[in-house]
Amino acid sequence: MSHALTTRHRRLAAAAAVDKAVLYTTISAGMVLARRYLTGRGVDQAFADQYGSPFGRTAAKVYRTEMGTEPRKAWSNVHGKWRRVNGFLPTETAVLDKAFVTYKRTADYVAAAPVAAPAPAEVYVKATAGYAARFEGLTGDSLRALENEQGIEVIDDHINPLLDTLYDWKQALDQFEAMVTDADEKAVEGLPEDDPRRITWRAASTGMDAFLKAQAAVHGAYVDWSFDLTGSVEIDWTPPTAPVIPEGCRIPGCDGHWHYDDACVAELGELPFDEGSSLPIELASPEGKPAHIVAFAFEPRSMNLRRQMNTQADAVAFAKALRDAADAVDEAAAHLAPATTGAAVTL
Repeated sequence: MSHALTTRHRRLAAAAAVDKAVLYTTISAGMVLARRYLTGRGVDQAFADQYGSPFGRTAAKVYRTEMGTEPRKAWSNVHGKWRRVNGFLPTETAVLDKAFVTYKRTADYVAAAPVAAPAPAEVYVKATAGYAARFEGLTGDSLRALENEQGIEVIDDHINPLLDTLYDWKQALDQFEAMVTDADEKAVEGLPEDDPRRITWRAASTGMDAFLKAQAAVHGAYVDWSFDLTGSVEIDWTPPTAPVIPEGCRIPGCDGHWHYDDACVAELGELPFDEGSSLPIELASPEGKPAHIVAFAFEPRSMNLRRQMNTQADAVAFAKALRDAADAVDEAAAHLAPATTGAAVTL
């Protein structure tokens, strides 16, 4: 037997002794196989085992079209059996990527591009679109014209939806203030003035000014309409003759102003607030009823009771007004029914 033949026999014997799994794994080392590629894309193993072969055939078609030749071959263990399959080099994964979006079964696994969250300014502008226009032309005269045309009852039907709009508007403003960041402002810096993003940012950043303007329009129009006694409003009223109280006023400090209502009233104090509002405190003694103390809000031009003190003198003056009113209430308490009777002080 020749030396060459002996060497050949030895090689065949050695090859026969090599474990098949080791041999096929070694041959396919570095190759990207269809099933392994699919699991790498997040596909579960059961899906990869079921559809790996047709996906591999799709990848082979893409390879032939783009490379003009057949793909390489490799070995893959499928369900315990070694099968010869198409293999791809790591530099050829673009072919597998294209097959992934081409093959119908795997196309559903293509991750959708994340939808960018809208900017806070965009959210605000969308939520408040058309709000400012609802307040245009709102004046006391417009409310009077509406009253003359449809009656006084329609005024509340016209104003209440505007108050609801102001509430929703303020909610949108608060949300914008909570969400907006310096990065949002920097994102629009340098953009042309007519750029939609720049316009949206400008509308959102000046939203509070627009809101306050609308709020003032509602207040001003309603107050103007409420205190106007001209136009279609007619007053036909003659005050009654002042009654005579034989025994005189029932409480100290009564100036007789409310004798028309069979009541004696004396002002104990008054706490003024901003915007012309005030909180009067009075001792009242109606005819035939127990005397009582009442504090009530009076606000001709504002919905808020508020007093702002900017200096020490302002604060001292306000504290003195509180003490004077408290002292007057203490003294007036002597005119009320004893506590044992169950009478309550009205505040």
